Amino acid sequence: MLSIRRLPLTRCSHSWHWHHLAACSSAHRAFPNTADDLTPTLVSTHPPELAVKSDDRRVTSRSSLLKQYWKLSKGKLTIWVALSALPGYLLALPGSLDPTVLLSLASGTVLTSASAQALNQLHEIERDGRMHRTAQRPLPSGQMTPLDALQFAIASGSTGLCILSMGANPATAGIAAATIVTYVGIYTPMKVVSPYNTHIGAISGSLPTLLGFTAALGTSITCSPWAGHAAWLFTLQTLWQMPHFYALAWLHRNDYIRGGYSMFPLSDATGHATAKMSKPYLVVLCGMPFAASACGLASWMLPVGALVPTALWWQSLKNFEHRPGSKTCRNFFLNSLSYLLANLALFTAFARADHPRLLGQEDEQRNLQEAAETPLTQGQPERNSQESSKASEPMWRTSIHNMFSELCPHENFKKYFLGLFKSECPFGRQST
Repeated sequence: MLSIRRLPLTRCSHSWHWHHLAACSSAHRAFPNTADDLTPTLVSTHPPELAVKSDDRRVTSRSSLLKQYWKLSKGKLTIWVALSALPGYLLALPGSLDPTVLLSLASGTVLTSASAQALNQLHEIERDGRMHRTAQRPLPSGQMTPLDALQFAIASGSTGLCILSMGANPATAGIAAATIVTYVGIYTPMKVVSPYNTHIGAISGSLPTLLGFTAALGTSITCSPWAGHAAWLFTLQTLWQMPHFYALAWLHRNDYIRGGYSMFPLSDATGHATAKMSKPYLVVLCGMPFAASACGLASWMLPVGALVPTALWWQSLKNFEHRPGSKTCRNFFLNSLSYLLANLALFTAFARADHPRLLGQEDEQRNLQEAAETPLTQGQPERNSQESSKASEPMWRTSIHNMFSELCPHENFKKYFLGLFKSECPFGRQST
């Protein structure tokens, strides 16, 4: 016997009328002899498992899409690019940290780098498909269409440039745009033409080190006391990229040959030539922290702190030179990363710059009068030169210097002997 029940009435007559007509129509089709006001109880619900699986499928699809864009952006490399842009801002910052500028610098650099990497992969779809290490990238694997990648590159690049221009200044956006142009327009097509593409890529990869300086000072960086620091960082990262990418190219030389690329290490079957090419760059890089301190760009604590990462990188090169192989080459490659990260952090902590003190008219007249009345002594020119400049440092860096000064053995030695020796640590800053 069919169980039937009367549909409940709703407050809205239109709603009841619609439900009633739908129910009667279903009843007439299934049971022609059933009364109009009686409808069978029909239960038609989807199993709850299907709804759960549908939600999981949507979450998985969204996660997969984010992973594809991460690969398209070369996420790890993009993070490194953003990190290299920060020291310049932290060094040249004239006052306290501005969260808006700092966030704009970081996010704008990430977006513009992601755009450059996406455009690079658009140019190399066919070559990436030949190589084992790149065949599963979104474009050669077919997981993403070239149109989607192009739209992402345009959106991320334009957004990043707008953020840098409005959040920092147009000069910073201009350097970011130059980075994209040199990376995509010169370096990328040159990779299959000449092995000197690595040198062009090194210049393009070092331009982000200037972003932080321009974000803090704009175009005035060229005539500021921090111009030498910007040149030092740019040179460090340019030279560092040569042995870094030589090691990477030798590790994956068969893949690069399969892709049709032109690089010096690809013709090196034993690894000895790659080690030999890398050594001159390491010699210069080992001396750069000492050069920075000798030129007054940083405290002598910079080369002292850089001794350990420099020694580890040098030792990994010697191991690769004497026992060339995948293991020693990979160790050489990884130690290059620790060397760069350590030097960026140490230079940010120990860099210094003397800012000229602006004297008023009364100060100038007083100095001239004192110079006329006071006999010239041997140490007077030095004192005058010291009084004409002052050190200007952000508070965060001053606190770091103080912390390291407390840990410095020279300062402790002076304290233990009641200040009988030199009044200040030879690795610290001379008082002004």
